[in-house]
Amino acid sequence: MLRQTGFYQRYYNKIILVVAFLITVFCAVTGSYAKMQDDIQVGSVAPQRYVALKDAVDTVATEKLKKEAMESVGPLYTHDEQAQEDSIEEIQAYFNELDNILSELAEGEVFYDKVKTTAFGLPVVLNARQCKAYESLDAQSRKAFRQDCIQIANYVYEQGVTDESITKAKELAENRFFQMSWNNDLNNLGFAVFKSALKPNMLLDQEATQDAREKKAAEISNVMIKKNQKIVDEGEIITEELYQKLDALNLIEHEDYGENIVPILGGVAVIGLIFLAVGIFFATMENRCPPKKNEVSMLFTIYSLLVILMRIMGGIQSYTIVPFSLFAMLVSLLIGLRVSLLLNGFMSIVACFIFRADAEFVVYILLTGSFAALVIRYMQQRKNVIPVALAMGVVHFLSVVAVGLYFGNGYSHAILKEGAYGAVAGMISVIITLGSLPFWETAFEANTPFRLLELTNPNNALLRRLMIEAPGTYHHSLIVGNLAETAAYEIGANAMLARVGATYHDIGKLTYPLYFSENQGGENPHDSLEPFSSAQIIIQHSQDGTQIGQEQGLPKAVINIIREHHGTSLVKYFYVKAVTLYGQENVKEQEYRYPGPIPQSRESAVVMLADTVEAAVRSVLGSGEDLEAAEKLIRTLIKDKLDDGQLNESGLGIHDLETIRNAFLKVFHGMYHSRVAYPNLEDTKN
Repeated sequence: MLRQTGFYQRYYNKIILVVAFLITVFCAVTGSYAKMQDDIQVGSVAPQRYVALKDAVDTVATEKLKKEAMESVGPLYTHDEQAQEDSIEEIQAYFNELDNILSELAEGEVFYDKVKTTAFGLPVVLNARQCKAYESLDAQSRKAFRQDCIQIANYVYEQGVTDESITKAKELAENRFFQMSWNNDLNNLGFAVFKSALKPNMLLDQEATQDAREKKAAEISNVMIKKNQKIVDEGEIITEELYQKLDALNLIEHEDYGENIVPILGGVAVIGLIFLAVGIFFATMENRCPPKKNEVSMLFTIYSLLVILMRIMGGIQSYTIVPFSLFAMLVSLLIGLRVSLLLNGFMSIVACFIFRADAEFVVYILLTGSFAALVIRYMQQRKNVIPVALAMGVVHFLSVVAVGLYFGNGYSHAILKEGAYGAVAGMISVIITLGSLPFWETAFEANTPFRLLELTNPNNALLRRLMIEAPGTYHHSLIVGNLAETAAYEIGANAMLARVGATYHDIGKLTYPLYFSENQGGENPHDSLEPFSSAQIIIQHSQDGTQIGQEQGLPKAVINIIREHHGTSLVKYFYVKAVTLYGQENVKEQEYRYPGPIPQSRESAVVMLADTVEAAVRSVLGSGEDLEAAEKLIRTLIKDKLDDGQLNESGLGIHDLETIRNAFLKVFHGMYHSRVAYPNLEDTKN
């Protein structure tokens, strides 16, 4: 039996997810696939208005776009680094030849004449003025001039030179040469040498160009004939193009499930991806804030009921009368806002498959569901029920109108009619949500805000008993409640549950109230008891509190906090007292620890920390210390709980502990802030 229980505990969420997937697939694939059959031919008159019941590819338009995409890809080139190196070497060699001629020039010989009669590697023709200008340079200047020429050559090659752009490359080089600080004759000389050595360094790559063009064409999405898009109106002539569209959409002949196997498989695949995303989401939650079993069961029930309801109502003409936002409202109140907003998006896609609807449908559900998840949380006070219902009616009406104006390309009386249907559905969803809360509270032990608020009423019989019989404990619980609620809110936990759990966490002290220091007005009964007996009385209050909570019908989540708020912590005072009296070897530490379990939820862990911190800070401040000392103590106490393993199964992260500490400090600063001293009336008299 234990093994079977462990199996279900471990795989419960996965089993639920698979069952929900199967229900969704069944409701989606059993939707209406019937098509109307009409005798239509090219040239005949359309007997009715035809709209696309599924998406199809417009092949002509698609091919045209692909051709344009291929033509938009220019030729691709490979970089020939050797071409640039060869050109630079040729330029260097030419200037080396000029310098050699100058160095070997005999007295009376003319440099220009020697240049004309010398065979150079580059076919450059220099005139007398250019030769004279170069000859007039000293060795350092000739070196600088050469470097300038090479620098320009490198710059031009860096821009890329192709066979087609070689003329532009020469123009670019010419502009650069004549911007140099040398005279025009030298600039002409340098340009002539470069122009002679210039060659393309970018070579056309035919294969790469073709591959790029094909890749570009492959990026083009098919031009789709959208679902619910008008194909032909009643009375229009059926052209060849319209006939092909009707045929592609299977609007001419009957369509059965055998022919729909491909779209059905596609729909199942999409639904599978949605559930995979949901599974990953909940797996992520399990690492930080695992969903409780009753929450998973509630979510499954809500989802299944809504999916089945949508399947039943799938054939109606106006989908706005379906209370889609009911799902988002219930999940927001019963599970959480973040889960509701995420799953509402997935639900809109699932609903689209069941109704075989369009983008207008999806946008409508996304809008109304998102607002529903947000607005319904204002219904935590009964006085807000009517405003919330009216607000949801307005949201539904505006959503229908806005979406209709956009997707319908204009105003029509039908939009207002659909908006009115939507408004009624929105208000009915609020009423159903509020009316069904007692069912969820009873069947799944849901901790709704309404149920938790009732438990914080001071007139509650159990709280009144705590106030009268253990006033110190009652006051302590209120402060712990403030601390726990603030911290839970800061870390995104259930703040109301944390407050209620803190309010009731010490009700077990009602059994022996005077054995707890906060209720003692004089004599301490522990002074006459053995440390072990005192420790057992202290430890027993968690078990007594659990029993009282069960007898009083407190929610299971609150009872868990009562049971877990001390975890397996050590009753340190009496343990140390026992060790002092009897010696370490004669005292069993386990006998002085609470039986546990350690906190299993973030709310329970927050109450544990708030309980520990409140008592300690009250003690420190009571002994004359200031808030700065209390801040250090809070950090130490939280670290002690962490080191003792009390938070290992709570779902709290390290970053949460710092957030909790800061939340505690915020409350304590508000409680123990400095006050202005009231003056003595006598001091005001002269």
